[in-house]
Amino acid sequence: MAKKAVTQSRIADALGVSRNTVSKALNNEVGVSEELRKKIRDTAIEMGYNKLIVLDEKGGIYKKNIALVCIGNALVDSYWNTFIVALDKRLKSLNYNMTLCFLEEEDDKNLRIPENLSSSYVAGIVFIGVCTKAFAKKMMQLKIPTVFIDTFWDVDINNLFSDTLLIDNYHSVYEITTRLIKDGHKRIGFLGDIYTCKSYYERFLGFRDALLDNKREYDEKLCAIGENVAGAYTDEDYFYKVFRAMDIKPTAMVCCNDRYAMQFMISIKSEGYLVPEDIAVSGFDNLKESTYFYPTLTTVEGNRAQLGNRAAEQIVKRINSPDEQFELVRLQATPIFRDSTKRK
Repeated sequence: MAKKAVTQSRIADALGVSRNTVSKALNNEVGVSEELRKKIRDTAIEMGYNKLIVLDEKGGIYKKNIALVCIGNALVDSYWNTFIVALDKRLKSLNYNMTLCFLEEEDDKNLRIPENLSSSYVAGIVFIGVCTKAFAKKMMQLKIPTVFIDTFWDVDINNLFSDTLLIDNYHSVYEITTRLIKDGHKRIGFLGDIYTCKSYYERFLGFRDALLDNKREYDEKLCAIGENVAGAYTDEDYFYKVFRAMDIKPTAMVCCNDRYAMQFMISIKSEGYLVPEDIAVSGFDNLKESTYFYPTLTTVEGNRAQLGNRAAEQIVKRINSPDEQFELVRLQATPIFRDSTKRK
């Protein structure tokens, strides 16, 4: 005979209290005395109820689960390593437990939400990677507090659908582009999926505005700005095909991230171009690979440890204050100038 599932109703019956009281105790809500809260939690653990709460290794300290949701190839780069370590450490200090939830692109396409993304399993969600708007909206219907790291290119403070954390993308790329102009570059292009996410779009705006503010013309013919498909990354080969088709080549290329920048450098060097002598190249994210790539890559550091800490604090704040207005949080970023844009 199959073992009967442990539910909040069964816990309530065992203790002679209402299911609502059990729910409040397990979700750390007000309206339940600490003595009763502990009794309910102890009983839940004894009965084998493990969907929402766990004990730490010392025992007696209860933690709720926060799901770190990753979609597609979000973890393919080393970028997220530092973020995840910091997020996990900070959540533990706040009495929360981080769990990983990997989504396939098919889940996104078919609007398929995993069963473990429910209020019975998790108290909150931190989402990294690029999904479609339709999938994000369906996630919001779960009514689970959620923090997105980055968002869609056309979302701003006036149309937020969830708390969102961003690196300051605009000013750092503006500074890099301005430096390239001062170094004498007259043909500067931009490479990246500018409509894939907010970060890339803001980096493009920083590039374009730096040109205009320095009385330089923005020429789209020098740019490879992706295939303009929101919610999907453009294949790296596409960008080099666009570059090869340019009648006049740029002398500097500002890339939306390090991965695209390094792939672009590999492609152009295979055809005899020198970096930075023929074409200067910059990236974004300060991946560890950028320091031992040749030449070392000019990039932007966004302090991923601070981003992880802030994400943990934001999701706990949203759990405790679910009815407050959504927030758009930005963290300062710092350009790092290396050999790939070294002045001629």
